[in-house]
Amino acid sequence: MVNQVFLNKDVRHSLLTIAIPISLQSLFQASLSVIDQIMVGQLGTNSITSIGLGSKFPNLFLITLTAIGTAASIMISQYYGSDNPIGVNRAFIANGILAFLVTAFFFIPSVFIPKQIMSMYSNDASVTRLGAQYLCIIAIGYIPMLCTTLISAMMRNTGYAKFPTIASIVSVIINTFLNYILIFGNFGAPKLGVSGTAIATTTARMIECLILFVLFFKLQKKSKFRIHFNCTVTTEFKKQTLVIAIPIVINEFLWGLGDTLYAVIYGHIGTGAAAAMTLTFPIQNLSIGLFTGVSTAVAIMTGNYLGKSENRQALSVSYDFIKLGVMGSVCFGGILFLLAKIYSNLFNVSASTKHTTILLLWVFAAILFVKVSNMILEGGILRSGGNTKYTLFLDILGTWGIGIPLGLITAFFLHFSIVWVYFFISLEEVVRLVLAVFIYKSKKWMNNITSIV
Repeated sequence: MVNQVFLNKDVRHSLLTIAIPISLQSLFQASLSVIDQIMVGQLGTNSITSIGLGSKFPNLFLITLTAIGTAASIMISQYYGSDNPIGVNRAFIANGILAFLVTAFFFIPSVFIPKQIMSMYSNDASVTRLGAQYLCIIAIGYIPMLCTTLISAMMRNTGYAKFPTIASIVSVIINTFLNYILIFGNFGAPKLGVSGTAIATTTARMIECLILFVLFFKLQKKSKFRIHFNCTVTTEFKKQTLVIAIPIVINEFLWGLGDTLYAVIYGHIGTGAAAAMTLTFPIQNLSIGLFTGVSTAVAIMTGNYLGKSENRQALSVSYDFIKLGVMGSVCFGGILFLLAKIYSNLFNVSASTKHTTILLLWVFAAILFVKVSNMILEGGILRSGGNTKYTLFLDILGTWGIGIPLGLITAFFLHFSIVWVYFFISLEEVVRLVLAVFIYKSKKWMNNITSIV
């Protein structure tokens, strides 16, 4: 079966040039976030919870911004596949304008009313105060995140996936080093704790953005897909951009809002329970990050083929990536199950919090192959044809129709432990996967959008 997955030459090339660089980037980021979490974990339960909950609103912004980056990637991949530089240029500019508006929407409340935002996540005064400090500093990095997202989308879809990886690796190394200095006050620096983490993260994001800016403008001199910022975007093109982008933005925003509501549910179960869940986030990010490259690669390749109207090849390649994702996630889930106890012992928390962390990781390991399959199918394949309403329907149904109701019922009415609450919430992934497979087999998602320039 493994040989069948790798028989396709295009799949092998895509793995080497797109999937592996992006997965390495995600793994590197997630690995160092584990180190960061261990460092923060030495500060105690309140600090762990403050950063975990204080990250939720910025994560909601990141999710929405990434949605626009996804829309840009869908459009750029198809126009690049059809050898249309004007379409590539207009896709970059149109999505850039939309991204700027979203950034302003999140930046203003993060800076001016951080305490009010944090009070939604926790009724613990200490957690709210520390989380507000963290949120206000993190918001300074929103604009660099905007630039990084758009430039990365452009580079990955035009054959330069390695450059965002390089910039990101440099960024996370700097982030971890600054965390070590600023959290604990090493090398004569002030001991800033939670605020030190926020300063380190924001500084690293600025440096990552600067690196990508330099590389981006250097590439403009030798690439035929140059970006002209004074180009005119036609009304028809703007409409197509909105038709593709808005369902993704709504989709990811509602998913992120749902994830925020999950955090509210976990936070109100108790600070210890919320801390245990927070400790699982780096491992969850590490696991999902391992397969991010696969999802991105299949989206780019499928989009390229659809842009050329080579639907049969698009279907063949997408199926190979699905098999690869399922096999890989089953293997990694098994490894995670075995290492859960070792991971929990790295933190300075109570024995009950460690035990809860282990159980939560076991639930996550069991459902991982379903999560990865959804990521490849929904986040990669079904969106590549530009009809993003399919995934909007699936995520709204899963998160708001199944996950959140089950979370509210099990947490506040049945008073289950956080482990069982998380288990029932995770069942929505199974429902989404069944429906996604049905849509995939129907082939109705296979569209060519390049007729509009």
